[in-house]
Amino acid sequence: MAKKLENYETVKERKSRLKNDFPDSLILPMFLSDPTQSFNYALIGALIWKDKKVRDELSVEAIESISNIAQKATQQNAGTIMSSIAILAKSDAAGYSLSIAGGNGADRNAWVENAEESAVGRALDNLGYHSNSASKEEMEKVQYVEEARKQRQQHDNHVNNLIIQLNQLGYTGEYLQNVCAQSVRPFSNFHELSLEELMAVENRLQALLNQSNTQNQNIPQPV
Repeated sequence: MAKKLENYETVKERKSRLKNDFPDSLILPMFLSDPTQSFNYALIGALIWKDKKVRDELSVEAIESISNIAQKATQQNAGTIMSSIAILAKSDAAGYSLSIAGGNGADRNAWVENAEESAVGRALDNLGYHSNSASKEEMEKVQYVEEARKQRQQHDNHVNNLIIQLNQLGYTGEYLQNVCAQSVRPFSNFHELSLEELMAVENRLQALLNQSNTQNQNIPQPV
């Protein structure tokens, strides 16, 4: 990239500036995506109050409404959802972020934590705590999120191609489904799998194809 990442301000530095200006401020990250899908991706929002008393004084009805709205969030409508939540929460700023499992950098092993930090960074930016640029964490994400998506798509395509080849050899869909499930865990669709699980399935199918191409044997069928 044209600018070096070390020239960007970190989220930690922005949080320190907020605390210096507003000692009673509060930053609250919140899950927008289903936590059970966190092995695949994480969609997280963040709210900021300059005075935490505003958050403490929210009514039970407001908190319940916020919870209900958050459950409707998707990758496509997260911005609108967070705007609605910010109004109900009477927060001074809001932000959100999506991190995909298996990317480079922080997202490879800590995509949930990275999504949280990036969401906080965007909320801070919306509150005016920026240096006319994205945070260092957000710039790092730009570098690897697209790569993570491309990597996932590549493995998805290869798995689909392997299944087609195995079908042509006579393996039934039911048999291949059992093989895939035994490689990782029971599942209905490949998008439910993490990248590591998808790669395990890919390796198992590739081994089965290699075995079928090198040995002249009967194709096993489900009992």
